[in-house]
Amino acid sequence: MEAIVLVGGLGTRLREVVPDLPKPMAPVNGRPFLEYLLEFWIGEGIDHVVLATGYKHEVIQNHFGKRFGPLSIDYSIEETLLGTGGAIFKSMELLRENKPFFILNGDTYFPIETEKLIGFHQMRKSDMTLVLRTMPEAKRYGSVSLSEDGKIQEFRPPGHGIPPFMINAGTYLCNKDFLEEVQEIRDGRNPVSLESDLFPLWISRKENFYGWPTSGDFIDIGIPEDYRKCQDMFRKINDINSIRETR
Repeated sequence: MEAIVLVGGLGTRLREVVPDLPKPMAPVNGRPFLEYLLEFWIGEGIDHVVLATGYKHEVIQNHFGKRFGPLSIDYSIEETLLGTGGAIFKSMELLRENKPFFILNGDTYFPIETEKLIGFHQMRKSDMTLVLRTMPEAKRYGSVSLSEDGKIQEFRPPGHGIPPFMINAGTYLCNKDFLEEVQEIRDGRNPVSLESDLFPLWISRKENFYGWPTSGDFIDIGIPEDYRKCQDMFRKINDINSIRETR
């Protein structure tokens, strides 16, 4: 399996605590956050990723090179701002197979049951499936409303809707041929936003665009408060893994 990991953001909100690094390289207990993310997905069967880089891309390239353990790595370098959609389109050129692939936000960590997600995607004959994290409140995040069969109907702004809320967890499973067809929206224009341009388009066209709600540990290191919480979260994960390894 393959994935595109979006690691090209400017990370302006995190600059006060991590001033000289791209956000996914922010240190967490002595290791870059991105290492934790890639390690989880290696365990889920991903063997090739395209890192969609931009800001300070050389820091990421110098650290990881062409491999991270069993994972093969290619780099798509964003010289000008393309938006999340444009970055994905550019990165797709480096994918090796014409199969469904994952898109991952490089600043969020959300371990999921990948086989169940793939099963849902196949059963619904979905073109793109968003992983949704159920939350008791959504003051910081917007939320998603679904039809009974899981088709995405609406993206609501923060604070709207009725709990429990379902937020976009920054993990997507999508069909390559579907996104290749969608590239026509660009018409040479940049940037193209996945969230602001493509999602509304797919809802209006009633595309096979689904959401898969689930729960579990979720962290987004986009703001200093959550970045600090991340240190404790991964410390606990490391402790649990160490206990398992000694048994």
